[in-house]
Amino acid sequence: MSTLKTFIDGQGIKPENIAITSRRIEAFKENDWLLRDQRAAKRRNEPEKKYAELNLAKPAPGRGVSDKAVGIALEGKPVARKVRAKILRAVNTILTHKKQTAVDMKALFEGAEMRKGKTIEKKTAEGGKKK
Repeated sequence: MSTLKTFIDGQGIKPENIAITSRRIEAFKENDWLLRDQRAAKRRNEPEKKYAELNLAKPAPGRGVSDKAVGIALEGKPVARKVRAKILRAVNTILTHKKQTAVDMKALFEGAEMRKGKTIEKKTAEGGKKK
């Protein structure tokens, strides 16, 4: 049993509510669509400038965590860093709605294995290409 499972059982949070809340808070808002359009126009018209120079922030990801990902995290299996962050945001939103204090990442994922990302091999001496 994972730390996340014991925590949400103790707080009375359903796994389905985590996925629903995550989809709601990660969804694109009107401002995010505007930022996406502005960033696309910048890439077309001014490719040499940086986003920071034009004061263009990054839009929201637009995709919440799935029921399957929540289930995998509850089993204690490794999940990606961004999935853990989305689960944390959803749980904290639920807790603040219940007028309880927000928690940190360690409270939910203490001792959980981290999912390893793709590794990039070093450049080879032959062609200088990544493999």
